[in-house]
Amino acid sequence: MPVYVRSSGAADGFTDPSKDRQDSVKDLAKRLDKSRLVRVVESESDAAAVVEVLSRGTTRETNLLGRQNKSALTVRLTAGDYSVEFTGASGSKGLLTGYGAAAGKVVDQLNAWVEANRERLMSVK
Repeated sequence: MPVYVRSSGAADGFTDPSKDRQDSVKDLAKRLDKSRLVRVVESESDAAAVVEVLSRGTTRETNLLGRQNKSALTVRLTAGDYSVEFTGASGSKGLLTGYGAAAGKVVDQLNAWVEANRERLMSVK
């Protein structure tokens, strides 16, 4: 299924001022390139669905493993009039953040959703 990936601040030819969202667009596209179900396209008009990066953030938590950063990424998939949101989260020790791993978890959710809804998605295009 062809998808177009963008950030929520990018619209009508304007670029998104958020470097964080722009970086997450790259993370998602990189991981989606490995998908057997989804193909990233260069234009929204070529896509059956749009994946839009809404937000990302890191919180610092203390648990049994010690102090840990928890990174989360939220995206919205839109196909025609239908939209659904997915959130992926990952943890990492120390000062590192796990946005790439969070993007990987979002892609896993997207792949499962696309597989379950493939026939309907193709009729939307």
